[in-house]
Amino acid sequence: MRNLRILLLLIAMTAACYSSSRLMAESYAVKNTYMFGFAASFSDSIIHFTEIQQIDSAWFDTKTKFLLGRDNYSYQLRDYLADNHKMPHRTCIVIYGDNKKKLEKKYLKMRRQYQTSQRNNFDIRTLGPADFKFKAVSMAFAVTDEEMEKITKKPKKNKKR
Repeated sequence: MRNLRILLLLIAMTAACYSSSRLMAESYAVKNTYMFGFAASFSDSIIHFTEIQQIDSAWFDTKTKFLLGRDNYSYQLRDYLADNHKMPHRTCIVIYGDNKKKLEKKYLKMRRQYQTSQRNNFDIRTLGPADFKFKAVSMAFAVTDEEMEKITKKPKKNKKR
């Protein structure tokens, strides 16, 4: 009797894990997005902004609309500044969006905050695409081949008659 309970428990746990992994994989989407990076340090007044860049295959959670691998994008900027500009230990973030115009407004607002700061002693530097370019981060390791086909399949457009 005890062995039967253990067997049923194992079967239930396996089924729960399988169904939850299927749900997780189906909630991903790969699409184009725009992003820019921001880097600062608490030990100096140098601020870095990247220009707005288009990422052609960014992974998103379709339910929360969060960019997956956000930390990897910010690590790219952090590592670039540490290796090429000898500026380690920068705090880096990425700001992203589907709409380039709205993202430009956020970008300009952030720059304005540092340019018109009351202390006004920030050294603002811009990294152009020739200096630094984000590389798309693949989250393909999280899904199977069949699920990958569902994610990357282009939706059919409905023809209006």
